[in-house]
Amino acid sequence: MADVTATVLAKGVRDRRYQLTSTPPPPFLVKPTSVARAAVRRFHRNGMSNAREYLRQVLAGELVHRHPSMRTNAENTVQGLENYIAADAGDGREFTGFCPSTTVTMPSGTVRTQVDALVNSASGELSGRAVFWDGGEISADDATVIAYPYAVALQSLYPEETISDVCVWQARRNNMHLVPLGEALGQAARADAALARL
Repeated sequence: MADVTATVLAKGVRDRRYQLTSTPPPPFLVKPTSVARAAVRRFHRNGMSNAREYLRQVLAGELVHRHPSMRTNAENTVQGLENYIAADAGDGREFTGFCPSTTVTMPSGTVRTQVDALVNSASGELSGRAVFWDGGEISADDATVIAYPYAVALQSLYPEETISDVCVWQARRNNMHLVPLGEALGQAARADAALARL
């Protein structure tokens, strides 16, 4: 039985050959994603200036690194935050808060799921954002499967609320898919098949 994060499951959805490994990735590969997620939280809590300053401080060494790939990775992360800020303004829905991490149980294992941000429409419907910072481009079809554990988590966390959709955002690629709740929930079998392959 697999026990993975929703981010890892998303990698398995995008790449059917992807396999879990016991060897953790090197820190320089993990850092951009972890600090980018922290920057999004700072943006929603403290504003865009605070988020930008934080990201430039923690990536200061990488932004001037002698290896071009390290510099490019850091620059893409900074640009990804700018993409997120612009897309948030374009979305127009009000930020409501952050969601606690939730474990979604599936036949082939469990998926630890963290909705990155919760937003509220003028009509009172909730939407959850799942923000991704690495990997190949997410297609519209893959986004519906990736959205599944987030949809289940939102229903579990907010059973009395009307939930409209899950927004799957690739910040660095400026790629966004809005997946209606019912469409996401209908992908249980495909999501479990992806989990079983890991």
